[in-house]
Amino acid sequence: MDFVRAMFVSALLFATSLSAMAQGGGGASFDALLNSAEKYRSSDSSRFTALLAEMESRKKEASAAQLQRYDYLRAYEAVVYKDEIKAGIETARRLFEGDAEPTLKFRAGSLVANAAALNRDFTTGLRYLERSLEIRNSVRSKVVRHEGLGAAAVIYNQMGQHEIALRYAKEILKDSPSARIRCGVSHARLSSEFALSRVSDSNEGISRIIQQCAEAKEPIGANLVRIILAKKLAKEQKLQDALALMDGALQEVESTKYPWLIADFRAVLSELKFDAGDFAAAEAHANEAVSYGKQVASSAALVTAYRTLYRIQANKEKGTVALELYKRYAESQMAHQSDVKARELAYEIVRHETQQKNKEIELLQAQQRLERENTQKAQLTTLFLAILLAGIVFWAFQIKRHQQQLKKLAQTDSLTGLGNRHYFTQKSERALVDAARAGEPASLVMFDLDHFKAINDTYGHGAGDWVLKQVGKTCSAHCRKVDYIGRIGGEEFAVLLRGIDLAGASRLAEDCRAQLAQIDTRDCGYSFVVTGSFGVSSTAQSGYDLSRLLSHADQMLYRAKNEGRNRVCAYTTEAAADHRSARRSPSLSVVNR
Repeated sequence: MDFVRAMFVSALLFATSLSAMAQGGGGASFDALLNSAEKYRSSDSSRFTALLAEMESRKKEASAAQLQRYDYLRAYEAVVYKDEIKAGIETARRLFEGDAEPTLKFRAGSLVANAAALNRDFTTGLRYLERSLEIRNSVRSKVVRHEGLGAAAVIYNQMGQHEIALRYAKEILKDSPSARIRCGVSHARLSSEFALSRVSDSNEGISRIIQQCAEAKEPIGANLVRIILAKKLAKEQKLQDALALMDGALQEVESTKYPWLIADFRAVLSELKFDAGDFAAAEAHANEAVSYGKQVASSAALVTAYRTLYRIQANKEKGTVALELYKRYAESQMAHQSDVKARELAYEIVRHETQQKNKEIELLQAQQRLERENTQKAQLTTLFLAILLAGIVFWAFQIKRHQQQLKKLAQTDSLTGLGNRHYFTQKSERALVDAARAGEPASLVMFDLDHFKAINDTYGHGAGDWVLKQVGKTCSAHCRKVDYIGRIGGEEFAVLLRGIDLAGASRLAEDCRAQLAQIDTRDCGYSFVVTGSFGVSSTAQSGYDLSRLLSHADQMLYRAKNEGRNRVCAYTTEAAADHRSARRSPSLSVVNR
């Protein structure tokens, strides 16, 4: 499941029984409504919404402080129940930046941090988290402080900093939190430990956490923990226990009406059903998860659901349908991986900003001390300013260098060192525009490795990764500086060749194909042959549109697979006609790439 997304839900559900903030005047009835809304905001969404509606009609009775609390609850409703995250963020941001008292300001900042991360604005989330934690010593309520620390645990889990998140979660648990906060933070702790592959609880211990969440009337938290337990049971080869756990809770999950939880739950359940051989149920659950696609974009739930649907169709030997589902699976996986990289990038950006801020504070403090101690020493003051300026220039240079490194990280496939799909597409489109303007030919070579899944299955993913690196090095050696080579899929690569026609590109592809077969795999500890199938297209036949060049090259790659693999097929008028004829032939078997 999408653990990090689920952890944000846990953080938003932490504090539900905050003590009332005393209000003066005749607003006691409105204050009672506020306290009731606080009580039910995470355990009974219908009652919570009804209370807010009643307060909306009675806002004239409220004091300024009561209206601020009401605005916070409205922001919470927008984020958690209405999927109006931007509106919720804006309301909570105004509270944080305004004149609200410290406790409400702290809660608003925590809500902004969580909601921004839910909206995939991870940089803003981290910034508001840090600003909120700076004022936590002004907050007397232990529950509210737990909210802030819980948000820190959640967001650091989201950033992949699970050790830091685990430290915050344990700090809360040692401080005797309320039952509802214990439910949320227990999920944050389990998520950290699951990501680190060291869950400390037994299955019975996790079941007790689920029971505690249920007793605290926290169905969302209970089922988030239940998913972790089901995954753990499946890893322990206790598939039937995992299925019983999930099937028994499905109705409760649906009753929450929370899209991310339902999609995650259904996706995991589809995978378990597939493993149990119940393909019909697996397909039904996967389709239910996919139906939430727009609401859970770039989530691991979509990746899991599409993978299950693809495996079902492949098992039924429905090649065309399976191929289409595999493409959707690959697209959802790439979107999810891009999202993960965005979180990592946001963490690095804010970390560097924090370092810069701390340095600036240190420099400023040093300046103030020096000015107090040396008010009569103008020369020392001048020297200090020179050092300060040099320090600022140095850190500006450092920040610029780190930004360039992060930009390169966002453009590069971390395994092979080649350009990733986004970078390859961006550079290739610009190169085609320049080639068209200059009247130069250009060609595109697309290839993927034959039977690569068998390599992973037989020799392990370590050997598969080694092969991908060697393939990248081998084919890069045949490229010029003006060419662009990228890894555009799992074992799929593409090369854009400017100034080279179809014949020249086919020769280069043939050279690469021959070199792949010469790779000595004994260095990875096993002996096997690496081969690839190549498709070639050129602007002479396909024009200067990258998507058309990719489509035609992909058709020829598909043809190379059908003709026996380990070969090069170039896109010509005759080849295109043959390919269309072969695709229409009912006797053609679908090749698994």
